[in-house]
Amino acid sequence: MERQLLPNITLEAQHVSHRFQRRFVWQNISLTVHSTEIWGVTGSNGSGKTTLLRVLTGLLTPTSGSVKVWLSGLPVDPEHIVRHVGFVSPYLTLYEEYTPVELCQIVARMRGIQFDRHYYTSLAHHVGLALWSHDNIARFSSGMKQRVRLILALLFRPALLVLDEPMTNLDDEGIACVQALIREHQQNGGACIIATNDSRDYELCTHILSLPHPHPTQTR
Repeated sequence: MERQLLPNITLEAQHVSHRFQRRFVWQNISLTVHSTEIWGVTGSNGSGKTTLLRVLTGLLTPTSGSVKVWLSGLPVDPEHIVRHVGFVSPYLTLYEEYTPVELCQIVARMRGIQFDRHYYTSLAHHVGLALWSHDNIARFSSGMKQRVRLILALLFRPALLVLDEPMTNLDDEGIACVQALIREHQQNGGACIIATNDSRDYELCTHILSLPHPHPTQTR
């Protein structure tokens, strides 16, 4: 895949808590993610891994605490954090009436960014979708759709890659592909956060954050 060094990024979460109604999902979480680091977020079902990723990427406002991001040493406006994040999750909806290349072109226009066809082709080849770039996504298997999400996340060369259960619906070849992409992102200077309970992912991580099991009576 095409090599391009990414800007230095630092994400700092300080004493972050989040609750739904009266129950806290988790409380008082602090972490600092630097370029070339790979953080694994683990925890039992219901521990709030996905919620934490959404808070860290600016998609969800925490109940308390703060999340700050610096890019090349300069602070990033909280509303603009998502511009520097490539987010992958099995629940992200795709517009399946389009082909992968059409969808990437549409997303590029929506973000006001020029579509780089050469880089798209490199990514499609890397994730094993080069032969299906002009087929409707609706015809794809769940694993192929997950690969489309990977292309969309990487297409704009984000400094921070955030992966929520990235191996979901993937076969062994797909898992190896994702692991290679994560390593290449790290080698390019990027940072990565992975929500996972897959022991194979732990080998990639430089740091592990384990979320506590949720307590049904945990309230303020």
